[in-house]
Amino acid sequence: MTISVSKKGSFRGLFLCLCWVLSTGVQAAALCDLNIEGLKADVIGSLGVERVDVTQVFDGDTVLLADGRKVRVIGVNTPELGHHNRPVEPLAKLAQAKLTRLLLKDGVKRQQKLPVSALLRVGGDLQDHYGRTLGHLFSSAGINVTSRLLVDGLGFHVAIPPNLWSADCYFAAQQRARSAGVGVWHLPYYGAKLASAKSLNGGYQRINGKIEKIFMSKKSIWIDLLGGVTIKLNRKNSKFQQGVVLKRILDAYENKGLELLPAIEIQGWMVDRKRWGDKMAAKIEKGERNRWQFNLRHHYQWHFISAN
Repeated sequence: MTISVSKKGSFRGLFLCLCWVLSTGVQAAALCDLNIEGLKADVIGSLGVERVDVTQVFDGDTVLLADGRKVRVIGVNTPELGHHNRPVEPLAKLAQAKLTRLLLKDGVKRQQKLPVSALLRVGGDLQDHYGRTLGHLFSSAGINVTSRLLVDGLGFHVAIPPNLWSADCYFAAQQRARSAGVGVWHLPYYGAKLASAKSLNGGYQRINGKIEKIFMSKKSIWIDLLGGVTIKLNRKNSKFQQGVVLKRILDAYENKGLELLPAIEIQGWMVDRKRWGDKMAAKIEKGERNRWQFNLRHHYQWHFISAN
């Protein structure tokens, strides 16, 4: 099942996402896909989608285009392939192979090789801090690569404002993989770590912990977990942070009942504050600051571990 768009009607439907459909117990193939059948190139371009040629697949979420742009795929963070002398993470090669197969799948039964035609929808933030173009990537037939990687458990969902197109669909794809216990949701390597663990690392992590205290300022909300982890919520992203978790936390804070809350799990990039300089390092040594910090941009990043 795919999303159809009438050439005479509104083309808004082109960007509607279909999370999943079940048919006789088998997951349907159409996940956040584009139905471009019958649409001319100028129409596709007017909708913010451009045709590009992919010349290289670096890993599960990064490709190189013929025009020289390096594209970081929006909505997913896949295992690392071991660039810059880092070890290859489990499932990294599978994610790379999956992305390559998705791009080569154009509905034509023939052998294909890179370079290959694809579709790109650039995000609200055009580039990341590495200078890579941020965009939603599709095969030439409109297959959404992000949702396919997520539903197979070959990466984690990433929701960073303002690049939130199809975030609901992507999150649903991740939750399906999580419920099925496949991919990253199956391997202990990617399991959540306790905030109180002695050996924590930076990078993309899943952390579990109980809330210890909260500090609020005009610009931010700081939530310390028991152990060595702090969650920072910048108020400029408040409309994306709002949800059941934050409401319950703030209610408990006002009623002085933080200790009654269940533990939370947060996923995203965790940074080492010791690298911020001597002053911060000294505060960490004195126990005035936690060493590790998450920047929570979207409510999809966290949830309560239990409903108690």
